[in-house]
Amino acid sequence: MPVITPLLPFDVGNAVWLTSVYLLCTVAPMPATGRLGDAFGQRRVFLIGLAVYVAALVFAGASWSFGSLVAARGLQGFGAAVFLPQAFGLIPRVFGEDTQGRAFAAWGVIGSVASLIGPVAGGAIADFSGWRAAFFAQAGLGAVALAAGLAALPQLATGEQRVHLLPVLLSFGGLGCLVYGIQFGQWLSIVLGVIFLALLVTAARNGEDHGFLPLELVRDRSFALGAVGVAAMGFTVASMFIPLMYWLQTVAGASPTASGLVTAPMSVFALLLTPVAGYLTDRRDPGKLCVAGFAVCAAGLGLAIALIAADAGVWWFTAVTSLLGIGGAFVWAPNAAVTMRGIAESQTGAASGLYNTARQVGSVLGVALVGTVLAAGPIEATAGTALALPLGAMLVGAAASVPLRARVAAV
Repeated sequence: MPVITPLLPFDVGNAVWLTSVYLLCTVAPMPATGRLGDAFGQRRVFLIGLAVYVAALVFAGASWSFGSLVAARGLQGFGAAVFLPQAFGLIPRVFGEDTQGRAFAAWGVIGSVASLIGPVAGGAIADFSGWRAAFFAQAGLGAVALAAGLAALPQLATGEQRVHLLPVLLSFGGLGCLVYGIQFGQWLSIVLGVIFLALLVTAARNGEDHGFLPLELVRDRSFALGAVGVAAMGFTVASMFIPLMYWLQTVAGASPTASGLVTAPMSVFALLLTPVAGYLTDRRDPGKLCVAGFAVCAAGLGLAIALIAADAGVWWFTAVTSLLGIGGAFVWAPNAAVTMRGIAESQTGAASGLYNTARQVGSVLGVALVGTVLAAGPIEATAGTALALPLGAMLVGAAASVPLRARVAAV
């Protein structure tokens, strides 16, 4: 999406909102959709969510106005909210604790391959056939994934979870108002968002949310620190390429194809190093691996800011994405493994939903804040400042990972 965003026939604020609304519709339902997997089977819920996601991509490619594209992106986000927690819920149930680090690493390798193909192929498709074709191409890949899921995903035992409407509405309303207010500078919306979220937390403390927000997980030190770390990664990964792609395409004069190729080293290094990180996660201190990964990512973002200030050539930014790939490889799998390891099987769906919610909350806030800074002036003046926000998030993630330790397995 960041590669094709500058090609859309909308101003910067509206174009960035297309990413924000996707993330918003992903994050708000996710605590509930994690529990849906426990109640109705993670295989079934995964496939339903993926089908919605694919249909939304077709809708986006065929959209006829800004409003219809916003609706399509929102529906796509909802589909992601349904299927994404199911994978994280399945891994701890299928793999033993001594192999979960490698299982999450395998997940990361597959994601690295996708993130290598996506920006490069998406940029080339958009360059030659327009931005609509990029959505249709994603829909085709999603259909392949749906067929693979039907063939391969295991059937596991289900529980007796129920999802209640009120906490879902408070979550969606709170995050929606908060993100909209940050994106468009509406203080009343921000205040309303904070009020809704405070009501959700109050309901959880009083037991009136029916377990929607599992505070016992939030009080768990390992889970809470891991959630902060993954929120920091979500903040950075979702937002960092927005100012970078705008600067490359509108200031440095790079084509969408060249801009996509700039991101390739990140995925290559992640592909090569994520299995190493997964192996080390099962044998070393995952918290220390995370600290090192966050530090390398911070160095990459600092380099990006320096290159923008120096008006550097396009291909210098491959050094930035190389550092981001190296650092990210030593964050994703170690963070996921240490956060989810030892969670009781009856809580894996709720934990997965909350963990992915933390990531998406970071993503939502990152896109909203970075988009606001980027749209505050000419791209050549705001891009470097906007990148300072994800740099700060990486420093927060490193600090949260210093005391991160694996918990003793639940019985």
